[in-house]
Amino acid sequence: MLLYVIVSFLISFFSCVFIIKFSRKIKALVNDHVHDGVQSFHKNPTPRLGGVGLFLAFMVTVALALGRGESYKLIYTFVFLSSIPAFLSGLIEDVTGKLYPKIRMLFIILSGVLAFFLIGAVVVRVDIPYVDALFQFQLVSFLFSLVAIAGLTNAINIIDGFNGLASMVSIMILLSISFVAYKLGDYFIVTSCVVMAGALAGFFILNYPYGLIFLGDGGAYFTGFFIAVMSILLVKRHPEVSAWFAVLVNIYPIYETLFSIYRRKILRKRPAMNADALHLHTVFYRGIVKRLLGTDNPIYRNPATSPFMWMINLLGVLPALLFWRSTALCVVFSLIFILIYTSVYWSIIYKRMPRRKSKY
Repeated sequence: MLLYVIVSFLISFFSCVFIIKFSRKIKALVNDHVHDGVQSFHKNPTPRLGGVGLFLAFMVTVALALGRGESYKLIYTFVFLSSIPAFLSGLIEDVTGKLYPKIRMLFIILSGVLAFFLIGAVVVRVDIPYVDALFQFQLVSFLFSLVAIAGLTNAINIIDGFNGLASMVSIMILLSISFVAYKLGDYFIVTSCVVMAGALAGFFILNYPYGLIFLGDGGAYFTGFFIAVMSILLVKRHPEVSAWFAVLVNIYPIYETLFSIYRRKILRKRPAMNADALHLHTVFYRGIVKRLLGTDNPIYRNPATSPFMWMINLLGVLPALLFWRSTALCVVFSLIFILIYTSVYWSIIYKRMPRRKSKY
């Protein structure tokens, strides 16, 4: 396993170094001009192809697993193959900026369909009385699984707003899943998660704090899809793991997505898929971090924002690690996270703007 982690880290790191170096000579590698918008918080032209490094890293470890005849080689390969449509949709968007959100969603759903049939990534329970009985119907399990996979895949992309934010949050989640899998002796899930964490680490040290390269939609979708599949497989393969562990360990990206939909669709009467600059990490950047640092310079404010979000993420990850067997406690801590997140969000909003103008 250590070999795979080292290889994954090195492939990711040097792939990103290559992209950074040649982006200065090959203008096609930098596409900031097609991604200018409300969520742009950097000044210097930067390649958005960090996901390529992650993809190549995982592809190489798949080849190693096949060559070494690992017992999990087939399912490991199928996980990689299933991820390709989601990754490609994000990569095309990174390069062109012209792939509509609904088209990208279709590609992500295709990845979910492949994961369902190739590796059995199916939600079999949610640990809610009476509701679990519905999952005996394959259509219910199939549709719920697609929603879960597509939702979490997009959720990682939604929190990808500042240097090191999405990558470190994802590393925390993956290592938490791998810890529980290790306790249960699931070598496949342990290896898969630490390999992906290693690839993300290779990207992270180039992305944080200076933002030499960005994860991009391709990297965010690839990572989110992988986390979703591993979360589902862990719960399916091990009945002793609460289904709410998968919710709690991913609660930050999940609730960020649900809250954003509520804020856009219900409060602002706008399409849920329309991007805006009103996420929790954004209001931290514009409010709390700006006051603490006393500067408007994004070079300092951008990386200073991410540690706040890492701590927010820990509010879900730490209790998930402690209480992964207990549905009751996972539910309680999920509700506590929601309460804290919502309270912090609105307290910042109302301090920044008069109440009559605070329609978010």
